[in-house]
Amino acid sequence: MPSLNVRIDASTLRFALLGGALPHTWSPQIHNSLFDACALNAVYIPLPIVDGAALPSAIDVLRQSFSGFNVTIPYKEAVIPFLDELDEAAAACGAVNTVRVSEKGLLTGYITDGLGMMRALQEALVDTDGADALVLGNGGTARVAAYEMLRRGGRVTLAVRNPERGRALAAALAETQRDGAGRIACTTLSDVSGAHDLLINCTPVGMYPHSGVSPVEEEVVKRCGAVFDAVYNPPQTKLLEYAQRNGIKAVGGFGMLFYQAVEAQKIWLNHLPSPDAQREIFRLLSREI
Repeated sequence: MPSLNVRIDASTLRFALLGGALPHTWSPQIHNSLFDACALNAVYIPLPIVDGAALPSAIDVLRQSFSGFNVTIPYKEAVIPFLDELDEAAAACGAVNTVRVSEKGLLTGYITDGLGMMRALQEALVDTDGADALVLGNGGTARVAAYEMLRRGGRVTLAVRNPERGRALAAALAETQRDGAGRIACTTLSDVSGAHDLLINCTPVGMYPHSGVSPVEEEVVKRCGAVFDAVYNPPQTKLLEYAQRNGIKAVGGFGMLFYQAVEAQKIWLNHLPSPDAQREIFRLLSREI
């Protein structure tokens, strides 16, 4: 991994991750490695805010002294009232993970999680344009995944535990797209049927320390052309094991984390390492994780 060699001075560009407890975040390693590869005088730090009452004060500091910041759990929705504007995807998904701070201190919110997921699939040579996707879950990650698939002209089946919440999410997503109502449906995780081009797991099932379990049975996986698991710890989940055992392309969640950071830096600076350099950083960080 490139060594971080940032000289912090009055001209250093400052970026941060705003979230709750952040003991295991990989975002600083990713962002600082990307800065280092571009020889940028910039630094990225975690900014844990355990008490939500401190959020307004933290955002004031970020507005005045930083060039941009990321937002993670539990503030992806709570941050929105403090922003000056949202891009189309963030407004449609009702969540923000990236904020750009203008020279005048204006805060614009974006969501790059879905773009990061799509880039990870692209790097694995999985075609997402017009694809039929089975999306597991009804939380924030499921929302951005379904939004991106619909935006690419695809069809989405949400598979959820709570049908009422699932139907509400499907209806909200349908409104974000022309002819969206005809391209999104909802079922329960226990009633998944049919074949799909792509299965996207957006549930925490299989995440450490509760690894070794899958959100769906192996028979469901067999009917899918490719599998993406947003879980990246452990890197090899039971769901991905099912896919690989059946000769189905399997893509882990670290790519989403990495490439959403790439998309964030594009918004902040429009300056990135070459695609080959990005892949090398990804390879080295993947090995470390």
